This record gives sequence, C-alpha cells and structure tokens, in this order.
Amino acid sequence: MDTLKIAVVLFLSCSYSSSSPIICPDSCTCSFSDDVTSVVCVSVESLLEVPTNIPDNATTVSIEFTNITTLKANDFVGLFHLQELHLSNNKLTNITSGLLRDLGQLRVLDLSANFLNILPPKLFNFSPNLNSLVLQGNRLQTVNPMWFAHLQNLQWLDLSANILKSLLPNSFQNLTNLVTLDLSNNKFEKLPSHLFNNLPKLKRLNLGANQLHFISSGTFDNVLNLKYLFLDNNKIVKIPVGLFNKLLRLDTIDLSENRLKSLPPGVFDKLVQIGTEFGQGVDLSINPWVCDCQLKDLWRWLKNNSEKVFSLSATVCAEPKATSGEQIATLLEGELLCLN
Repeated sequence: MDTLKIAVVLFLSCSYSSSSPIICPDSCTCSFSDDVTSVVCVSVESLLEVPTNIPDNATTVSIEFTNITTLKANDFVGLFHLQELHLSNNKLTNITSGLLRDLGQLRVLDLSANFLNILPPKLFNFSPNLNSLVLQGNRLQTVNPMWFAHLQNLQWLDLSANILKSLLPNSFQNLTNLVTLDLSNNKFEKLPSHLFNNLPKLKRLNLGANQLHFISSGTFDNVLNLKYLFLDNNKIVKIPVGLFNKLLRLDTIDLSENRLKSLPPGVFDKLVQIGTEFGQGVDLSINPWVCDCQLKDLWRWLKNNSEKVFSLSATVCAEPKATSGEQIATLLEGELLCLN
C-alpha cells in the first residue's frame, strides 16, 4: 500500500510539473510546440537590457530592434538548450566575454546591424556547434583569428558591411567546414594570397563592393569546390593568367563594375560548369573594355557563350571611339583592330 501511495504521489507531481505554466518575460511573446520553445522580443524600444526569466528550456530567442547596448556575462546563463540566438538591429556596442558560456548547443547566432567595433577574442569558444554566424552591418575594423579557433563546424560566416580594410593570412584557417563566406561591402584594397587555403568546402565567396585593385595569382587555387564567386563593384584593373583555372566547379562569376580593359586569353576555358545551375553564369558588364585585337579571345568566347552571360547589352566597348558604346558580342572580327 505504501508503495502504491508513493507511486500515485509521484505521478501527480510529474503531471502537475509538466502542465504548469512557463512564465514569459515582459514585453516578449513565447510559443511552445513539441521540442521548440521560442521567445520573441522584437521592436520594444523600452528594452534596455536582456530580459530576465527567459525559460530555461528555450531553444530559440529573438531580441531585435531594441535599445540594448550591452550584453552581460549572465544574460543567457542556464540556457543549455538554446539553438538559435537572434540579436540583430539593436544598439549593441559591447559584448562581455563569457556571454555564450552556457550555450554549447547554439547553432545560429545573428549579431547583424549593431554598432560593434570589437569582439572578445574568446567569445565563441563556448559554442563549438555553431553553424551560422552573422556579423554583418557592424563597425568591425579587424578580424581576430582567435574568434574562430573552436568553430570547426561553422558553415556560414557573414562579415559584410563592416569597415574591414585588411585580413591576416590565417584569419580563417580553422574554418575547414565553411561553405559560405561573405566579405562584401568592406574596404579591402588587397587580400593575402593564401587567405582561403584552408577552406576546402567553400562553395560561395562574396568579395563584391570593396576597393580591390588586383587579385593575386593562386588566390583561389585551394577552393576547388567553389561554385559562386562575386568580385563585382571593385576597382580591379587586371586578372592574372590562370586565376580561375582550378575552379572546375564554378557556376557563377561576377566581374561587373570594375576597371577591366581586357582579360588574358583563355580566362574562362577551364570553367566547364559555368551557367549549369541558372543558365547564365558570367557578368562582365560595366567595365571600360578596349575593343582592339587583344580582346579577340574574349570576343570569341562571348560569341560562343552568349547564353551564359548576364547583362550582355551592358557589356560594351569604352574604346576606341569607333566602337564606343557597342556591344562586344555584336562586333565583327574586323572591327577589333590593333591600336598600336
């Protein structure tokens, strides 16, 4: 009988515990379904710090469009089940080291559109399972390789729209599973030639909207799985011979809005997968092309692969005067005269 009473008491206790309400933080909404517990605190201007009493079983937390400026070490303490943390569009200027110490299950971290100009060197040491890290739209001026020392599982890294001017050659050396890297909309004038050497799984690389003048030979020799390469809206004046020769899986390459006057012969000859996924795969528009005899190889490639080219109507001659404004692909071979 005593054993039966104990069993009944335990049953009632467990039933009560599982059905008892979970308190949701003020100014937030919470939803619970299956194994997902979401806490959403969005567009709350009165919110100046991370709310207390976030449920311990939270798997997703979104605190966005608030006036929070600082993240303290105990803000997410005890959230051992958290998998996604969205902190975009706040007023963050400071993050305390140790903020993520309990978040060993974290998969997604979004810190975009804040005012961060520096991060603690060991901030991400406690989140080895991080898959996606978004730092876009901050004020970062440097990248510390220590940030990524324990992020071997990272697949998506977005550092776009900061004010980065240079990178150390070993900046990404530990990110061996990285698939997508976005460095667009920064202030890079040049990049280390070995910067991408330890990124064997990289498929998408965005270097657009920087100040790049030149890409060193060998820069892409070790990213053999690269499919999408964006170099648009830079100041590139020259492409080295063989720069893309090892990118046999490349599907899309964007060289638009640069300062290219010519390209080396056979520049796209090895790129047999160009346009496979979307039909079109090359953009050469809005460059000051000099349509002389040195452009014949590119002219011939454009003629034979016009269906693979984006913005063909904007891929036009800048010089000489006789063909200025003319589409390169519509020229006759006899119009490509040697100027010297």
